[in-house]
Amino acid sequence: MPPNGIVVFDLDGTVLAVNSFPLWVMRMLRGRFPRLPLWRRVSVSLQTARALVSRKAGMISHETLKWRLQRLWQDAVRGDSGAAERDFARHLADFVRPELTGVLSAVADGRIEAVLATAAAADYAEGLGRGLGFRHVLATPRQREEGSPSTVGVRKRDAVLNFLDKQGWGDRPIVFFTDHAEDLPLILRSHTVYWFGKEEERRAMVARLQPRGITLLPGARGEEIVTRVNMGAGS
Repeated sequence: MPPNGIVVFDLDGTVLAVNSFPLWVMRMLRGRFPRLPLWRRVSVSLQTARALVSRKAGMISHETLKWRLQRLWQDAVRGDSGAAERDFARHLADFVRPELTGVLSAVADGRIEAVLATAAAADYAEGLGRGLGFRHVLATPRQREEGSPSTVGVRKRDAVLNFLDKQGWGDRPIVFFTDHAEDLPLILRSHTVYWFGKEEERRAMVARLQPRGITLLPGARGEEIVTRVNMGAGS
């Protein structure tokens, strides 16, 4: 890990070994809102199903689907003091990659300055991130215009860089943990990347990134940054 580096983590497929979106959708389809009366839970389930059918039929985009689900979720959890978000975050925590336990512990205790940057809805990503020890979480906003893009690709890169600039960290090298090529805009602004996607994809990207001085390593080596941080602290 470069001295003074900032570590940026993707969520789905990286910190989590799964994609959280289908799990979120399934929770809504099943009406998993125990604090709501039965008729309200059935209503949320039916509206979720209708939104999915519209997406399957090509009538709406994925972004519009996510926007509709965010609106449904927000209406369903209104007044529950964050209980549904906490319940779902606890469920997702079961899918955290065990090989990242040491890294996430270092994030939680402040030895590593880190940002969780994800396309997942802030409606649950913020609670999950805080629960994992992240002080800084950038996710798809709770309030946005219908069909507006999630925090993905160029928007994720810009969100991260703008955040770092506002914190006065704009000149600090980025160490990026990710698993998919759609993060290429931020990968190209990173110093080191730990890759949790397919190995053949990593090998294909190495040739493109090496001339730019970007190191692309298997995600399994991610724990090494904890050792380097400890060595730098004199541990």
